Amino acid sequence: MTDSAPEGRRGFRPLDHTADRSIEAWGPGLPDLFCAAAEGMFSESADCAQVAPDLDWNIQVQAASLEDLLLAWLSELLWIAERDEVVLCRFEISDLQHTERGPCRLRGLARGGPVPADSPHTGAPVKAITYHGLRVWQQDDLWRARLVFDV
Repeated sequence: MTDSAPEGRRGFRPLDHTADRSIEAWGPGLPDLFCAAAEGMFSESADCAQVAPDLDWNIQVQAASLEDLLLAWLSELLWIAERDEVVLCRFEISDLQHTERGPCRLRGLARGGPVPADSPHTGAPVKAITYHGLRVWQQDDLWRARLVFDV
């Protein structure tokens, strides 16, 4: 995790939230931002450094807006993690298209594996990504997003 947003790097940081968990993520491009948001989501409940990324999943999602696309991407990752009982810890975006009037599309890869039995959870698992406070914007040379997770 990175607590600052150095130019040209991606990262995330937790934000204070009264009931759920919240993060701000950033990256120099939209693919970096989407990967940082996924890293931030899974780091909320597991030590991703303890997970061997031996398994791969191809992901394709589309949505009407960047916010909806980010929510669709993270929701798909969360569904895979729950279905296959794994933690996803590495992410690559091979194609991300967005326009003001057309559907946004994303194609990517997630890597992960089972959590080792001796690895403690770092927090409550994320149940869902909410629309509450969901925002994607560009500031200077970085793309940023704010997200709230239901735990």
